[in-house]
Amino acid sequence: MDHTPARLPRFSPLEPIFFPHADAIPLAFREQFLHAPEDPFRVVLRGTIHHLWYRPRWLAPLFWLLERSGMLISEPGRDIPTTLTVHPGYDAAGRPYHIWARTLHFRKRRYFNTTIIYAMDLDQVVDLVGPNNLLYMVWRARFHPPDTFTLHTAACAVRVGSYRLWFPHWLWRWALGVVRFRQRVDAQHEDTVHIGIVIWHPLIGDFFGYTGTFRVERSTAPEE
Repeated sequence: MDHTPARLPRFSPLEPIFFPHADAIPLAFREQFLHAPEDPFRVVLRGTIHHLWYRPRWLAPLFWLLERSGMLISEPGRDIPTTLTVHPGYDAAGRPYHIWARTLHFRKRRYFNTTIIYAMDLDQVVDLVGPNNLLYMVWRARFHPPDTFTLHTAACAVRVGSYRLWFPHWLWRWALGVVRFRQRVDAQHEDTVHIGIVIWHPLIGDFFGYTGTFRVERSTAPEE
């Protein structure tokens, strides 16, 4: 099977997802998903997570461990001020990546960063998560014109040096769950997006998720 993408990404790992719909990409998506290292600004999403939850409660020790490993945020809450800063760059081979740096303002700030790349051998978007970007999460990424972007877990591996150790399909679904992410542009404000994420497990169903609303802005500040 040929996994050569129709368009190799030049400045953003998400280019191949949006390229077929170049004339229909809304402003909020162009700003954050097609952000290039050469741009003289940073893209920042500022807003509120309306509700962050997990269940059942006996999973609390597991979520505590996952947060310490940099894999998610474990503290539930409502109306949490949150920022996400997109840091674009190129790796040593000249391939583009995005670092999505999230800050959640609980009583104590919580940080959650992921690195987005494009795996040309798979023709898929990938998230690198956890310590030393250990977890290799392959997404089924889709743009649904005119206003919706979705991610759905397609496969998972562990990175060991330059190698990827793939989980069998049944194992990663049971060990990590299936992530479903949706971002939609507001019908009235082209710079505002509504975000929702849910993680589903074959045994207990939906066990983690959050919803939020964010405004996509440009910032010339050196750091966010």
